[in-house]
Amino acid sequence: SFSATDVVFGAVDVLGGGATDSSGIIHADCSTFLGLLSSITITINIGEGLGGASSGARQMVSGTTATALNYQLYRDAARSQVLGSNYWSYGGAPITLSGASLLSLLTSTGVDIPIYGRVPGGQTGVAPGSYASVFSRDPIDVRVDYRTCNLLLLCVNHTASFSFTVSATVPPDCLVTAGDLDFGSTGVLSAAHDATSAISVTCTLGSAFDVGLNYGFYGSGPGDRQMRSTAGDAVGYRLYRDAARSLDWGTLADGLAQAGAGQGSAQAFTVYGRVPAQATPPPGTYSDTVVVTVTY
Repeated sequence: SFSATDVVFGAVDVLGGGATDSSGIIHADCSTFLGLLSSITITINIGEGLGGASSGARQMVSGTTATALNYQLYRDAARSQVLGSNYWSYGGAPITLSGASLLSLLTSTGVDIPIYGRVPGGQTGVAPGSYASVFSRDPIDVRVDYRTCNLLLLCVNHTASFSFTVSATVPPDCLVTAGDLDFGSTGVLSAAHDATSAISVTCTLGSAFDVGLNYGFYGSGPGDRQMRSTAGDAVGYRLYRDAARSLDWGTLADGLAQAGAGQGSAQAFTVYGRVPAQATPPPGTYSDTVVVTVTY
C-alpha cells in the first residue's frame, strides 16, 4: 500500500525574488508474505495534477482568481531532478526503488520516500488567494507500478495509486520606495517655488491600496508642513496629488491619500511640491522628513 502527505508551501511572497520550498513524504509498506520473494522493483509515477502544467512548470489554481501559481516537484533535495511519470510526456522521470534490502524494510517499518517542491520567486502577475493542485487520477496524476519476483524467478506486475494535494497561499503584499523632493536654492521667497518627486509602489495583482504622506517632523496638517534649519527657522511648504496643486496629499485618516490598485509591477506616483511665497527666513539649509505609508 502507498500513501502520501500533502506538500504545503504556506504563504508565498510573489513580489520577492526568492523561491519558497517545501517537501512531502510517500510512504510504502507491504504485507509480510512478500518476505518470501526474491526481489521487488517499485516505480512511482507523478503526473501534472489537476492544476495542469504550462511553460516548464506544474501549476496550482485558485477558485477565486484567474491566475495560476507555478511550482515544480523534484526527486532530489537539490531540486535539480524533476519528478515525472512514464504516463505523462511533460518531462522529468519517475522514482524507481529496488534492491535486496528494500523487501525487509517494506515488510517491517515501511519505506518513506521524500519528494521536494519549489515555488519560484518573482511571479508578480499572480493575484492573492488560496492555490492548490490535487493529485488523484490514475494514471494521469499518480500511478505506482511494482514488479515482484519469487525464488523461482516468476515475476508478476502490479499497480497501485494514492492521492495528495499541493497547496499554497498568496497574501496581499506591497513594496514602496520614495525619492527625495528638492526645491533647490533661492535667495528670497517672494514667489512660489515648485518641485516634484516620485514614489514607486508595487502591489500584488488586484490589491487595493492607498498611499498616504504624513505631515513631517514639524507639521500638523496639509496646510502646515515645515522645513526647518538647524537654528530652528522654518520654511512652509505643501504637497499635492495633482499637477495643478489643488489636491493636498495627506494621510488616509484625513481622507487625503492617493488610491491605487495593484498590477504586480511598479507604479509611479508623482508628488507635487510647492513652497508658497512667504517671508524669507535667514539663509541656511532647510529640510523635513515625510513618511510614506502604503495601506492595503
